Amino acid sequence: MRSLAKNPDVNGRWFHSENVVCQNYGELYCKIHKDGEYYEACKRYLSIVGESGRKPLGAFMLIGLFGVLLLEAWGFSYTMSGFIDLSASENTRVIMTWIVAIAFAVILAFLTHLMGHEIYQNDILGRIRNNWKVDDPETRPKTLDAIEEDFEIENFSDENKPTYKRRLDRLDINSPKKKHTFSASAVIAIVIIGMIITYVRVKTLEIAQTQDTMCIAGDEMGGSASVNLDDLYSTTPLPPAEAQKISRDAREKGESEICRATKEGSWATFGMLAILFLVLQAFATWVSYKFGFVGKHSKTAWVSTHKYKTKAQYENAMDNAAKNIAQRAQKTLSNLQSRMARALSGETMNSSVDMLINSASSRTFLDYVEEETEQSMASRNRRTQTMQDRDREHIKIKSSPLQNSETPFSDEEIELQLLQEVKGQELSDEEVERQLIAEAQKKVETSEEQRVRILEKLKEEGKL
Repeated sequence: MRSLAKNPDVNGRWFHSENVVCQNYGELYCKIHKDGEYYEACKRYLSIVGESGRKPLGAFMLIGLFGVLLLEAWGFSYTMSGFIDLSASENTRVIMTWIVAIAFAVILAFLTHLMGHEIYQNDILGRIRNNWKVDDPETRPKTLDAIEEDFEIENFSDENKPTYKRRLDRLDINSPKKKHTFSASAVIAIVIIGMIITYVRVKTLEIAQTQDTMCIAGDEMGGSASVNLDDLYSTTPLPPAEAQKISRDAREKGESEICRATKEGSWATFGMLAILFLVLQAFATWVSYKFGFVGKHSKTAWVSTHKYKTKAQYENAMDNAAKNIAQRAQKTLSNLQSRMARALSGETMNSSVDMLINSASSRTFLDYVEEETEQSMASRNRRTQTMQDRDREHIKIKSSPLQNSETPFSDEEIELQLLQEVKGQELSDEEVERQLIAEAQKKVETSEEQRVRILEKLKEEGKL
């Protein structure tokens, strides 16, 4: 505000600084200040795209889904962290686990989101192509490859086209062909990650069983494994050899059954974790499939309408919001005008600056908005009028006898014809009707007839 207040530049009946402030607030004001027609246009746009009942993927749902994937990734990252640095302490291992888990969660969330969005987009494209195939071949578009202009929310100039073509033109795509890039990439990544996780868990089990003395084979332990040091100094006679053998066989059998049960239970756990991993990825993909938009302006239309059940509610809410913005803009503008009056009064020799400072109360924010609206409408009307005049001139030239007749005209005849066309707008209906009848009754001379007539004229004059 201090820098703007020192700028004495004038732009018409406004200071440049006033234009800057009004323009900044005017963008938000025009965005908010919508009528009930815009509400209905948003509803209609969502209906054309086929996304009337959809919602965007909210922040809370996105954070919750990422948290679930992070916890899942932390579980197998803790197992993998032991192989990253075999000499790492427990604290270091926990830090590495969090780093790896966050990396895995980000990758999986990104891939599953893109895969779900791509599946939803392919589903819509498939329905569009099916509707196109069953449509009448004589009236349907020749191909679906041509995607026309970007239809804004309030642009319904294609009402005469089939519904599937209108939907296709409003999708946020570059080509109407189905794509499976992200889906294939996500499936490959999920399968590779799942296989690596299972492999690491199996190796961890093997290490644990190798370090467990109960799971070491009897022949590897040798006879010393069953020797009790107390027996060396005991005076009690040893049991018979047959009894020792039976006891040793029973102990080895029990130990092998424990090791085998541990191994089988671990494998079952690995399988359950693999299923849980795949289910979580499928759930993340389903969430991305059910939420989000594929229309270019569907999210804007949803934001403008989802809070309001009726047109009246929307109009009341927008009016209140626009009033708040206008009040804040006017307060800022008045503050700027007061600062400019203190900073520029008597500082410049320009009379226009003093005049604008003295008439500051006559320039309000709503006046600026009204002027901008009138200028925008005038510019739009000029463009429309120019296009209409160009089309009429093109039609007039194509239908003019000067273009359709094979008879060459002299410069005088062309000038007369053009003058008649220009003045024809001032003629009455009866005069125009008489001219049309006279032109219809007039015989048109072909080029060959004109050559014969001129040849006879030259012979009569003795020139030939």
